[in-house]
Amino acid sequence: PYGFPPDHKVMLHFFLFTHLQVTNYEISCCHLNLSFIPEHLGHELKKLDLSHNHIRNLNSKTAIYLKSLQELNLAWNNLGESDKNGQLFLQPLTQLRLLDMSFNDLNLNVATEFLQNLSSLQFLYLKGNKIVKLSSHLFQGMPNLCHINLEQNLILEIEEGTFENLKSLAVLNLAINALHCISDFRLPQLQVLNLSQNSIELFVTAEKTDIYQLTTLDLSHNRLLSFPILPQKNILQHLYLQNNQMDVLFTKTVILERKFLPKGMANSHMVKDDKYNQNSRNWLGNITHLDLSKNHLSSVPFHILKELVALQHLDLSDNCLLDIISNSTSLEELAYLPSLQSLDLQRNQIRYIPHGFFHLLPKIEVLHLGDNRLSNTRKKKDERCVSFSDIRTLKHLSLQSNNITRLFPNMFHQTPLVTLDLSGNNKLKIAEGALNDLNQSLEVLNLSSNHMTASELRLPCLPKLQMLDLSNNRINTLPKGIACAALVEADVRNNSLRSLDEWMVAYWSATLQSLWISGNPFNCCSLTWLKVLTEERNIHLPDLQLAHCLYWHNTTQSANVTNNHSQHCLADASTVGDMLVLILIILLFVALSMTATVYFLSRKKCHRLVEFKSNKCCLWSKHIHQCKLSIYIYLLRRRFYLK
Repeated sequence: PYGFPPDHKVMLHFFLFTHLQVTNYEISCCHLNLSFIPEHLGHELKKLDLSHNHIRNLNSKTAIYLKSLQELNLAWNNLGESDKNGQLFLQPLTQLRLLDMSFNDLNLNVATEFLQNLSSLQFLYLKGNKIVKLSSHLFQGMPNLCHINLEQNLILEIEEGTFENLKSLAVLNLAINALHCISDFRLPQLQVLNLSQNSIELFVTAEKTDIYQLTTLDLSHNRLLSFPILPQKNILQHLYLQNNQMDVLFTKTVILERKFLPKGMANSHMVKDDKYNQNSRNWLGNITHLDLSKNHLSSVPFHILKELVALQHLDLSDNCLLDIISNSTSLEELAYLPSLQSLDLQRNQIRYIPHGFFHLLPKIEVLHLGDNRLSNTRKKKDERCVSFSDIRTLKHLSLQSNNITRLFPNMFHQTPLVTLDLSGNNKLKIAEGALNDLNQSLEVLNLSSNHMTASELRLPCLPKLQMLDLSNNRINTLPKGIACAALVEADVRNNSLRSLDEWMVAYWSATLQSLWISGNPFNCCSLTWLKVLTEERNIHLPDLQLAHCLYWHNTTQSANVTNNHSQHCLADASTVGDMLVLILIILLFVALSMTATVYFLSRKKCHRLVEFKSNKCCLWSKHIHQCKLSIYIYLLRRRFYLK
């Protein structure tokens, strides 16, 4: 392939071996532009990587030298154009455990020709080929297969018997294909099944009394209209149903899909009525992870959640939830979830949290409520303010992008939050003492993009705070309460800061590692705090080159904070001196004017003046030495009008 003549095989092998990566019974020949498999690679070779070449044919004579081979990677070659002698090459490899033939443009016929009677094979990768149909002959003679990857093909149909005889099959990946329906799932030996990114509208399990070994089922990114009908006896733990078209769960819409069902199942108890759904606790009780995000759910499916006694993580984000419960639902009707640790309700339309809801979640640790319509101001008399007090297990709370405009005192009473995200709540105000209950637990606080001013940011002493985000606000002075925080990372970008308090910076610098500062109108002549950070403490400022400052005499001219500002600041200083002289002249002129006015009024009105103590009138011009200080005070207080 490199232009060597046939009689120069020695030169060719020398060239190949100088480019091979050889490591303890492993050889990598990938990206070498090969069109054949090199010979004499070693009888004890265990792993051979021939991916990303141009190999079209497999020479059966080469297999003589590879009888100890256990792993063979032939991905990204041209085996779809093979002369069908591949079977003769692979069959002598009696110790082969892993075979990767991904991205070779294989169709069903060529793949079947390659894969006959590979009895030792355990892992088979056929990703990214052109297989349209899976036949019952495709995996014949491979009883030890435990992992099959058929992702990213064009599979429309699976014949009965394709996988049923593979008793050791544990992992099956059929993602990114064109399957429309799984109407008779009967693979009790499977542990992991990936059917994501197909066009599946219905998933129905065959009526069998076997205990299914399935632990993970991925049906995400399909067109499911209803909850899948799972095996009645299973140990399923992870169920992924995100990105489907489910609006309600366990409804009779399943009946409308009978056209997909095999004969004899249309009248089955699984689809005839809701009895099967009502007896769901046998097949939902082991689920620990349930993802229902990005569907069309308008209400929380409590009738399902009641059976999920082992559920730890629930994702209901990106749905159409208006409220957690309807007006006609009582707390007694809700699901008690004794094991739930994480609940994601982001990007819905939830308006309030019902009182007592968190008593149903005794182990909740993570709660995402961002991008909803929660409000902490009462618009009607019967509305309740959102409160997160007395949730003694809650550690991480996200409330970003809601309608919360005020944090009230005791809002987090006895709730040991470690992280709190309040970003994106326009014009948020933090009342005095609103965060006092978090002074012994809070480590991460996000208050960005709230259009807050310094007067609206009342933070208490938070000694355990490590990360603080105050970016994208209107803060001109940092709150003094955060000075006692042992900050590791802080963000004050895009505010109205003219400077940073040196004493606060000095306190932070003991622990601070990173600080973002750009987007503030810093004073170029008051940057001693920057010197403390960069030179004395060596704090990392990732956006230092983007940070600019302004000069006092020219607020339209900006410069990078790292520039030398001495010359401009001297000009500023002289300008300040000139201004001070001008101010002194003006003050002197005002003083002289006031003295003249007093003199004029005293001559004209002094005969009306009633003496405070001696009852004698004092003339300014002749008896000024006898006038007392009280007259001056009196004149000033009466605004120079003497009665």
